[in-house]
Amino acid sequence: MKLKSKAKLPLWLQFPKPLLALPLTALSILAVCRQANAKYTIKASMNTELEIRRPALDNPINIINIKGKVTDEKGLPLPGVSVRIKGTTGGTQTDTNGNYTISVPNDQATLVFSYVGYNIHEQQVGNSTSINVVLTSKNSDLSEVVVVGYGTQKKGDVVGAVSTVKGEAVLQNASPSVSNSLAGRVPGLIVSNRSGEPGADGANLLIRGLNSFGGGTSPLVVVDGIPDRDLNRLNPDDIENVTILKDASAAIYGVRSANGVILITTKRGKTGKAAIHYDGSYSIQQLTKFTHRVNAWEYMTYFNELNLNQGNTAPYAQSEIDKYKAGNDPNYTSTDWMDAVFRKNAPLNNHSLSVQGGGEQVKYYFSAQTLDQQSNLRNSDQRFKQFNIRSNIDANISPNLKVNLDIAARKENKNNPVVSLGQTLHEAVSMYPFLPVYWPNGSANAGVSNGRNPAIMTSSLPGYDRTNYYTVNPTLGFDLKLPYLVKGLSLNGYAAFDYKYVERKTFRQPWDAYTYDATSNTYSNQRSSTSILSLAQDAQLTNQNTYFLKLAYDQKFGDHSINAFAGVEQTTSNWNDTYAYRRDLLSNQLDQLFTGSTVDQNATGSASQDGRESYLGRASYAFKNKYLAEASFRHNGSFNFPTDKRWGLFPAISLGWKISEEAFFKDNIKGVDQLKFRASWGLMGNDAVAQYLYVTRYQLVNNPIYYTYFGENYTEVKNLYLSATPNPNITWEKQDTRNIGFDAAFLSNRLNVTFDAFRFLRRDILAQRNASVPQYTGLSLPPENIGKSLNRGIDFSINYNETKNNFRYNFGANFTYTKSKIIFRDESPNIPEWQKSTGYAIDSWLVYQTKGIYHTQTEVDNSPHMSGAKPGDLWLIDKSGDGNITSDDMVRVPESATPKIMYGLVMGAEYKGVALNMVWSGQAMAKQMILPQSQGSLVAPPQYLYDGRWTPENPNAEYPRAFNSTDPRNSISADFWLRNAAFLRLKTVEISYSLPTHTFEKYGIGAVKVFAGATNMFTFGSMKKYGVDPETNNITGINYPQTRIFRFGLNVNL
Repeated sequence: MKLKSKAKLPLWLQFPKPLLALPLTALSILAVCRQANAKYTIKASMNTELEIRRPALDNPINIINIKGKVTDEKGLPLPGVSVRIKGTTGGTQTDTNGNYTISVPNDQATLVFSYVGYNIHEQQVGNSTSINVVLTSKNSDLSEVVVVGYGTQKKGDVVGAVSTVKGEAVLQNASPSVSNSLAGRVPGLIVSNRSGEPGADGANLLIRGLNSFGGGTSPLVVVDGIPDRDLNRLNPDDIENVTILKDASAAIYGVRSANGVILITTKRGKTGKAAIHYDGSYSIQQLTKFTHRVNAWEYMTYFNELNLNQGNTAPYAQSEIDKYKAGNDPNYTSTDWMDAVFRKNAPLNNHSLSVQGGGEQVKYYFSAQTLDQQSNLRNSDQRFKQFNIRSNIDANISPNLKVNLDIAARKENKNNPVVSLGQTLHEAVSMYPFLPVYWPNGSANAGVSNGRNPAIMTSSLPGYDRTNYYTVNPTLGFDLKLPYLVKGLSLNGYAAFDYKYVERKTFRQPWDAYTYDATSNTYSNQRSSTSILSLAQDAQLTNQNTYFLKLAYDQKFGDHSINAFAGVEQTTSNWNDTYAYRRDLLSNQLDQLFTGSTVDQNATGSASQDGRESYLGRASYAFKNKYLAEASFRHNGSFNFPTDKRWGLFPAISLGWKISEEAFFKDNIKGVDQLKFRASWGLMGNDAVAQYLYVTRYQLVNNPIYYTYFGENYTEVKNLYLSATPNPNITWEKQDTRNIGFDAAFLSNRLNVTFDAFRFLRRDILAQRNASVPQYTGLSLPPENIGKSLNRGIDFSINYNETKNNFRYNFGANFTYTKSKIIFRDESPNIPEWQKSTGYAIDSWLVYQTKGIYHTQTEVDNSPHMSGAKPGDLWLIDKSGDGNITSDDMVRVPESATPKIMYGLVMGAEYKGVALNMVWSGQAMAKQMILPQSQGSLVAPPQYLYDGRWTPENPNAEYPRAFNSTDPRNSISADFWLRNAAFLRLKTVEISYSLPTHTFEKYGIGAVKVFAGATNMFTFGSMKKYGVDPETNNITGINYPQTRIFRFGLNVNL
């Protein structure tokens, strides 16, 4: 073979020509030669002629043609199965009938068969020329590997309450935040999405309910073994699987385990040619819920009634009301201020590209993602952008040594209105609906006061609030097998360095807004009262270092299997913050601190440190694959506590019995593939409390002291004040965790059932000794570890998978019931017994009890009532029996906002490339408080409140007479305003079509899928009437609700 280079080179580059031609031609050929394990001789001459010769082979290769068919467990053909020669990138795919043909170099070659949703199968060629393969589904394989704390276990050998979610399931949800994709999928996990605001739309997560009233309640999130990495901001396409540890299986995480643990495993490289995957989508976001409010004439009518109820004169003439009601005068129109603030549709773009592959020595996974989420705020620059990159590389340095280098980096840009969303929405519901957004001359309305027009407040006219986040997460790890010491012995570990830098710039400026005098037809600018020209900058730097090392042993001796490890882990973190502020800038075109005045300037900073150190281990034992035992411990030290109280021991033990493996069971009971009973106990901790509670803390305060001497106006004197009394005995919360359950599989593993019953007893919860210090002293003691709570419940799941001919379908249901109560809380003796929280749910409601609404004056006169009560007011019950209605009559009720019941339904079907997947999520036994007029004295009432209010003409009304937030008889926490927050929501639906693999085969494209879907498509529940999302915890309902997302996308595999 001869190759000639004809490239024209500059004179100064023409010598030596062979060296120049070699990089252009021979290197690529050498790579091919190396891939084929062939030896070649290369000769180069000065005329750039390159000759490559291959020596004669002593043993010529005999190409073997292999044919075969790939089917599933039911004997149905599997099209599109990847068939390749192990150790090479060459391969083919099965056709629509599952048939394949492939050429191999010799009989020692091994074929690797892989298909999405099925286990990888390897088959050595040997003397066969026809190889038929049956692939087993991952869903039914009890040998499937499950990620647990600091290791992996076979699914059939897990003895803890562990649930998993596959990465492909996460991708079906259109939400930009990963946490929302977990809703409805697994038992024991409570997922509550409070908001759809860009960049702040992550869900609140609870594992098996609420267990603490003095510390944090969120589960620990661990990504690729590293704690505290952000779950929501991960690229969903990077996720291999999600594991939820719900019982003593989490105790291996010691002082951070009591709230449960969520483990995220990202994708890694695989042997084979580079697989390029693209996933892109365009989505439309819409608000799910918002309270519809009254129009102009209804507002005037309502506030006339309110003022008359308060003994005042009606502010609006009936003739004026009639003009607005008629609606035929352009000068008398209504403004829907919520519509002026929010728009119907907002776009969302998400694109991800990944490359996965490798050889026997090096495997790799690379990915990049870009996300652009706009806001449903009208006329707003609010926007969230995210860019993720990831590189996971595994290398075999030697037969016994593997190393990995993982690097993940992320940039986030969050642009918010400078006026807070809460303030804007408050103004929106407080605005007179008879005021226009803009006056006839086009200038902005100044609103009720100070130019606070909510349509302007969401725009960039008042300034901006921009935050940039930069995150880098490198991890370097190794795995060293030590068979020359002890067979089955290994040493592995990693070092992880997490860096996060946050810079925020908040620029405020006055804006133009006008009042209008119709009599003189003049406008007055309220610019001077809107804001001042100012700038604030904040910079935060956080770095966390994690080091882990473990010595592991894994071996089998006849009927005995042992897996054990002992390890050490250390995590340290540092946080630094710098803040600066100046006002009265020279110009709004110079948004820099140096242009500001020194008057009222502020420059400050703060810092904090944190750290934990641990010695941990676990041992698992199995006898005849029937009797399972596991024990773990963690000796944990936490920086949050005094030096003599930083260390604690967190042991756990779990037992399992595969009764289905017993001879008496197999011989007498048919149709049961597996029945395994499990029991676990563990002592777990929670150190999610405020830092430095054990030391005396002081606050530095600036006190201006005024002087008139020597022409000085004033000076500032810094003083230290005692800000908190220390508790030198503070320690972590401790939880006694007990769980019993079983796993069962039937019908050739097509039907799977899990059931668990649990009991969490948490003690040493931080609380104050309110009973020890009389209230009249005005003193308070520091929090102490004296609280105690109990949480009991059950959770279970049922999953069924079936394939008939070309039709595959699956159905799953999961259910969780939790009931928590406070066992001890040192409550003041002055509190009536019926108000004490002991014995009730941790977040139970304290409310006035009611008998409905007073209909007549006689009812008012003949019952205890608040001063000024009249027909149409809430009928409050005198619980104390003293003949008066006071705060002592409020009663603790069993209901709370945290649902006692959570459930989900997971459904899927696929036929000849067309697939439909749905996830339903629901909750029950939860009560949400709605206080429709609590936002302020001028709040426009919701439509339902106006239509159903009490009036003399409507004495049997559903709601009280006209009132506002200042009304002490109606705008109060009462059981009248508690509403059933039960719901069933279509959380995720996706329909897709996978084109036949041969469609784009000639272009090198392996698979193409188009899909359309929706998230939060619709909801069934009684809260819909009030325009409040049942997942919210906002009693006013005035917030940025979660969004309904319609998505259209494309998946391409090369």
